[in-house]
Amino acid sequence: MENSELKLLTKEEVIKLFQIKNSKLRRAILKKEIPYVKLGGLIRFKKADLLTYLEKQRVVNY
Repeated sequence: MENSELKLLTKEEVIKLFQIKNSKLRRAILKKEIPYVKLGGLIRFKKADLLTYLEKQRVVNY
């Protein structure tokens, strides 16, 4: 595995990356709509998982 695949992001980094509010991210976590890793009491996000998640959310209009 490459180092970039192991990179775990914090909630704050995901909020900046997705340009969303904290409440939107919390809701997505509670509803298990977004993939995350729980380490003890900490929630972290794999960047590769987030990119896959974003691709699945993509809407294409033809």
